[in-house]
Formats: sequence, structure tokens, C-alpha cells
Amino acid sequence: MPKIVDHDERRELIVDATWRLIERGGFESATMREIAAEAGFAHGALQRYFPNKESLLAAAFVRAHTRTNARAADELRDERGLAALRALCLEIMPMRREQVQEARVVVAFWDRAVQNRELWTAHRENASNWRAQMRTFLDQARDDGEIGDDVDPDVVIDQISAMNAGLQIMCLLMPETATQERQIAALDDLIDRLRTRSGAQR
Repeated sequence: MPKIVDHDERRELIVDATWRLIERGGFESATMREIAAEAGFAHGALQRYFPNKESLLAAAFVRAHTRTNARAADELRDERGLAALRALCLEIMPMRREQVQEARVVVAFWDRAVQNRELWTAHRENASNWRAQMRTFLDQARDDGEIGDDVDPDVVIDQISAMNAGLQIMCLLMPETATQERQIAALDDLIDRLRTRSGAQR
């Protein structure tokens, strides 16, 4: 009886191997030959699952966003307003080992995404999705009286997006300044200031 090949499982194995190589040695180490060896495949076998290196790198990049979004969906199920905004940020921020691993891969992708349309589009779509979620949560917070009408959602979203991106870098270059306690303190300070401006209490 012929062996049944699970192509989705094979694709995941290849993406896993790509992640490990990028995490250990950056993009320079993630050649198609090295990826195939890391995944336990013959060099030419990768093309059955990914037509070229760029499509494989795009899949690896999207993997980080998919994992973050899956965790966030679980945490956001019963939340709204500022509590939901905080929960989303806690899943994006690099505090746990899994999140730091994702940050290491994502930061490596950023420079390449500036020069690669497929990666740039993948990053932009995910960032736009996060910004849309944040806007929804801020609208809910305003409706619930958690923040006042004077709070500009665009300014808040820009602040949070910049903070989250900065923490991705800081956790890798200066981890002592990006401990879990300090990251949470920075986030809670920002959210508390939104409440203070509206006169709401935590």
C-alpha cells in the first residue's frame, strides 16, 4: 500500500527548520540547501512544497503572526475595551520564551521585508489587522466610559504600535531593560494614563 504523504505536515516541518536556522544564524544561514538538510529532505524536494525561497520565507514570516493571533483570539474571547486592548498587547509583546523566539525571527525579517514585496505585504496586512482591532477596543472603551472623547485613537494606536515594535528589538539587544515586569509596567502606565485623562478609575 503506498505511503500517504501529509503535505501540510511536510510544509510545517520545512517552516520549522527555517525558523531554527534563522533563530540560530540569521538569514545568511537559511539557504535552501541548509533548510532541506535541517528538515531532513533532499535539496530538490523543497520545491514540491514551496516553489522558491521567497515563498518559503513568506510562510515562515506569516507563521509568527499566525501564532500570535491564535493566542490573542483565546485571550480576547471574553474581553472588550481597555481589557481587550491590554490582552492583545500582552500577546504581541515578547515576554515569554515563545514570544522572544518569535521576536528573534520577526526582527530578522524586517530588513528583508523592506526590500521584498511579498514579505512587506504580509507584514503590512498583519499590522493593519492589529491596528483595526485596537481601534475597535478603543471605540468600546469610549462607549463604556473608560476613556473620554478627547482621546485620539490614532495617537494611541501609534504609541502602542511603536512600543510593541521597540520591545521586539529591546528584548534581543538589551534584554535586561525588557523584562516581563518592565514591559507590563510600560503597558499599564500607558493604559492608566488613558483612564486618568477621562477621570475613570482602574
